[in-house]
Amino acid sequence: MLLNKAYLLLRKMLFGLVKYRLHLSVIYFFLLYGNNLKVKEPLDIPLLLSLTFWHFALFLFDRIYDRAIDRISQPDEYVKDHLAKPLYSLVGLLVAASLSAYFVSGHPIFYWLILLPITFLYPLKLYKNYRVKSIFLLKNLYSALLIFVLPVYLQQQLLSTQQPDLLSFVSLGIYVLIGEIFWDIRDASVDKANQTLTIPNLLGLTVTKVVLFVLMFADFWVKDFQLTSSAYVYVALLLIIDEHSDRLLFHVPPLLALLNFLL
Repeated sequence: MLLNKAYLLLRKMLFGLVKYRLHLSVIYFFLLYGNNLKVKEPLDIPLLLSLTFWHFALFLFDRIYDRAIDRISQPDEYVKDHLAKPLYSLVGLLVAASLSAYFVSGHPIFYWLILLPITFLYPLKLYKNYRVKSIFLLKNLYSALLIFVLPVYLQQQLLSTQQPDLLSFVSLGIYVLIGEIFWDIRDASVDKANQTLTIPNLLGLTVTKVVLFVLMFADFWVKDFQLTSSAYVYVALLLIIDEHSDRLLFHVPPLLALLNFLL
């Protein structure tokens, strides 16, 4: 009984953290931090904070904007209506903080302006009911390439004149793409009801897992046939996961992407 209560309390605390996707931005902070160390340049804290604030603003905006859909697919995590206005204000403050930190960093403002529209284009309806998130595969590629890989690549370009290790960015993109498709398993029924085509609700769970294993093999090839510890965890998850699995399991992939990039 005591263990059960402790487990329920832990779940409540963890869902409080993941509700606003703060955990993703904490992971992203360490991704950027590790990338700064990789180029062997002095730690650029203003740039690090600017990109982290930008990342948190993007995901928080997405959570608020999609709260009606999330209420169905993620009943433990969705943002309550009465919190929408203050959280939208927080998004504005985060964007302002990101811009301020970027100015302090002294880098050309052009690069920050590239990232600004990416913050809001992901969930917004651009034409009638069409949006990036509703276009088959585009939403997965958008997240992998524009939300995760592009800012880390820009950070490296701003910090160093060395040739970037492009294979590490390819690997990061593959791992985030795996995580995005993995998350789509969780929301398969709700996405289908909202006419959002994803690999799981179009091709089924078995084919989705085959696609994910193919992507894992692609990363294995990119890494010169070296398996990281995160790959073993991913394989175990893919063997047991389905739409009705514990919601917390679907928040493991971002940690695996971080470990894969840093190791």
